[in-house]
Amino acid sequence: MNMTIEQHQKRLEKLSIAELREEYEKVFGEITTSRHARHIIKRILWQMQANAYGGLSEEALERANKLADLNRLRMTSPRPKPPSEDAQTVSRTLPQTITSNQSDVAPGTQLERMYKGQRIVVTIMENGVRFNGQLYRSLSAVAKEVTGTHWNGKLFFGLKKKKGNK
Repeated sequence: MNMTIEQHQKRLEKLSIAELREEYEKVFGEITTSRHARHIIKRILWQMQANAYGGLSEEALERANKLADLNRLRMTSPRPKPPSEDAQTVSRTLPQTITSNQSDVAPGTQLERMYKGQRIVVTIMENGVRFNGQLYRSLSAVAKEVTGTHWNGKLFFGLKKKKGNK
């Protein structure tokens, strides 16, 4: 009995991760390191479809290889946008605190603090926080990178006071 791709998808969606990984091995002839069900299902379905109807044409494969040419990839991050006009530089020394209505910081604002003798300077960006040339999702992510433990980022940079402290 030949099943349609939709029928295969419904069958695969009922399988556990371990069963999906076994199915992946049957279809591809190799083990997957992924444990993401949606990803594994999409890969299996694509390969089943390619096996049944043919994969990419030689022209498409050549084009994909050309697009993936590592020599043409940008290897450095783009320059950061200049700070907005309402940006400010804020330097804080803990345990100084700021009221919560001041914690919304404009893009381009720099925050600074000392931690174990190290000067930590971050720049607030529209899409995250820049620290040491890398973009982080949040102040908390930067605090974890610096300290190695989970921190509330606003608390770490002195933008929020600790509960119970007056």
